[in-house]
Amino acid sequence: MRNSNVSSISPLIIASMIFVAIVASTLFIGIAPLAVTAQSPQKTVVRDSQTILLEGKTIPSKGFIHVYDATPYMIMSGHVAANLPCDSNAKTPYNVLIGQAPNVKPAELEYIKALSTPGKMCIYHVDVNSEPGGKAGIITDIALQNPTATDVKFPPMSTLVIGVDEIAPGAEAGGNMANMTKG
Repeated sequence: MRNSNVSSISPLIIASMIFVAIVASTLFIGIAPLAVTAQSPQKTVVRDSQTILLEGKTIPSKGFIHVYDATPYMIMSGHVAANLPCDSNAKTPYNVLIGQAPNVKPAELEYIKALSTPGKMCIYHVDVNSEPGGKAGIITDIALQNPTATDVKFPPMSTLVIGVDEIAPGAEAGGNMANMTKG
């Protein structure tokens, strides 16, 4: 008789254990996204792309062209490609500024050798990713700066291409653009 009691209890215990496991995993799965959301901004996929043709455009000495502003959102994932005049060492005197105006700084452009002609035109690129509280900080603005002592009139093929893939709320208005000419 003991064998029949053990047999009838075992399925009940097994069913209870399965029920507890399902409830526990549902609670764990339900809580995990809340913890992640609380620590990181809510991102939105946007895929916005801008191509700026610079041929014939002039930037005065120490001036800039403001080319993108995502305020009140921060750019969480994006990219800038620039085809700019360069010297024989593949260096361009111009800066792509990124940040939250007025706190922008020159981006560290990566030279693309395969698509460049040193001494004429060179292509550079940089990824643009906000890091609230981190090294990159909040990025809402992109500009092209002429930090040289002379005006520049851009030749044919000069371009900026900006791609923004994700944005997130949380960027407060940073102020005016006056400090963008410093750098």
